[in-house]
Amino acid sequence: MTEQSEYFSSANKYNYVDRQKIYEKRENVIREQWIKLMETRILREKLEECYETQGDNHIENCRELALRYLDQFPKTEITGWQKAEK
Repeated sequence: MTEQSEYFSSANKYNYVDRQKIYEKRENVIREQWIKLMETRILREKLEECYETQGDNHIENCRELALRYLDQFPKTEITGWQKAEK
């Protein structure tokens, strides 16, 4: 067997249903990561709006939003499906 034919024969060891499940899992992982990212982005926009509207009192009035944003920000990294499966 040539190197190329070995590659294609090993690629066919999964059936169609297994491949569909793998693709669905990948899509779900990526979708969940994007949802977390967008939630963090919306929270940041609300925090920016709070800073602008509150003026000098933004430290007191926007504290809860700032703490939520600081808590949520490190958790919103998009790693992709390859790192998520390992």
